[in-house]
Amino acid sequence: MDIWLILRIIFFTFLIALGCFALIVFIILRIIRRYYKFPAPALLTRLIDNPIRRKLIQKPERIALRMNLEPGMIVLEIGPGKGSYTKAVAKKILPDGKVYALDIQESVINRLKKKIEKEGITNILPKIEDAYNLSFENESVDRVLMIACLPEIPDPIRVLKELNRVLKADGIVSLSEMIPDPDYPRRKTEIKWARSAGFKLEEQFGNWFIYQLNFKKMEVIKKE
Repeated sequence: MDIWLILRIIFFTFLIALGCFALIVFIILRIIRRYYKFPAPALLTRLIDNPIRRKLIQKPERIALRMNLEPGMIVLEIGPGKGSYTKAVAKKILPDGKVYALDIQESVINRLKKKIEKEGITNILPKIEDAYNLSFENESVDRVLMIACLPEIPDPIRVLKELNRVLKADGIVSLSEMIPDPDYPRRKTEIKWARSAGFKLEEQFGNWFIYQLNFKKMEVIKKE
């Protein structure tokens, strides 16, 4: 038998085995995460925020564009990870806008602080915060962004109610999820959570693999 044919068979067999292993791990993680919610480890953010995701799957610039941002806005991002999406948002609201990058894990915030200091970005403000009890005044925020973060939290509706409190009357909460995330919720599940917290779907983008949903306060939409 041709040596190259043997090598190809071995290579594709390896790929199939690797794919099956990844699928099994994914299913196990889905089961664990269904019953035991906890923030993604800080180390995992380096794997999640990779070039393939940023360039081909979930582009930061596209996420920011869909948020209808304007210069001078105040934005909250909960669960900023490495800050790739934070930076895209921060660029859109220059010169006077600010992004408060919030996370419950000190290691995530410290790493982000070092990154933005190195890059000379001054309108990103990383803070350690509990999403259940935000330190912001009522109706003081223009936009909120959560990417693959809300379903990690044990009580997502409670978080959304807190976001309803801090969001301005014409503000937007933008949620984005992708199916490789072990916590991935179906679109209708996230819409149901939002409705329970007093939001109504305003815009939606993407498909079953990856989506982005923009919500506004329900009473504002009724007035319109």
